[in-house]
Amino acid sequence: MNFKKLLVAAAMIATTSTASATLTTINGNALQSALNGITDGGQFFDVNTAQHNPDEVWQINASGGSVNQLLFEFAGFENIAKFGIYDINNIGTTLEIYSGASCGTIDGSCSAIGDFSTLAYNSLLGKFQATTQNSNFTSGIVQNTATFSSSTFGYYLDSGQGIFYSQKALNTEQGQGVDSDHMVAYRGDDNLKLDVQGGTNYRPFGSGEYILAWEDLKFTNSDFDYTDFVVLVESVSSVPEPTTLAFMGLGLAGLGLARRKRKS
Repeated sequence: MNFKKLLVAAAMIATTSTASATLTTINGNALQSALNGITDGGQFFDVNTAQHNPDEVWQINASGGSVNQLLFEFAGFENIAKFGIYDINNIGTTLEIYSGASCGTIDGSCSAIGDFSTLAYNSLLGKFQATTQNSNFTSGIVQNTATFSSSTFGYYLDSGQGIFYSQKALNTEQGQGVDSDHMVAYRGDDNLKLDVQGGTNYRPFGSGEYILAWEDLKFTNSDFDYTDFVVLVESVSSVPEPTTLAFMGLGLAGLGLARRKRKS
C-alpha cells in the first residue's frame, strides 16, 4: 500500500468510527418530557435522533475547569448513586463528583436544586480535583482529588447495581456481550435555551455544554428510559477514541514521509 492509499484508509477509518456510531434507543417519553420541561418553548432536541457522538472519552477545554450541575434523577437508587470520572488507561482510578446525597431539579423527591460541582485538572501534577457544594450553599464544600495518567477521562455512574462507563465496550454484561451503552449525550447548539433550575430564566444551551443521561441498571433488568441520572457538564469536549487517534497519526506520518520522498 503506498502512502497516499495509507492516508486515505486512515482517514476513512477515523471518519467511520464517529459518523457511523449507532444511536441508542430511548424507551418511553420520560426523558423527552423532562428535558422539554426545562426548555424555552417546551421542545428539547429529539432524544433519539440528536445524540452526540463521539461521547466516550472527554477533556476539559477551559482553564477554570468544568462546572457541572445535576439536573434530575428518576431512579429508585438515587440516594446511593455515585457519579464521577475515571482514568481511561486504568479504570480503577476514579474521582467522585457527586455522591448519593446529591439531588436533582425535577424529581419531586428532591426539594433542592441539584448540587453544583467544578472539575479541574492540574497538568503539572496530573491531578483532577472535584469541588462540590449544595446549590443552596447550606452544606460544606467537599473536595476530592485523584492522579490520572493523562488529561483525558471517561464518565462513570455507580448505581449500587453496577458500575457503568461512558466507554460502552467496558460495560460487558451477561447475555448482552460488549458495547452496552449506558450513557447518551446531547450537545448544545448556542440557540436552544434552557433553565436548568426549572424556572423561566432561560439562557442559551452552549456548544461547550452537554447533557449526559444515564441508565442505571444492567440491560437484563432495564427499562431503557435513561432518566436515572441526568447531569449538565460544561467546558468539556469529547475526543476520538485512542485507536482512532492512532490511525489518524499513522495517516499524517505517512503523508509527511510521502512529501519528503517527493522533495528528495
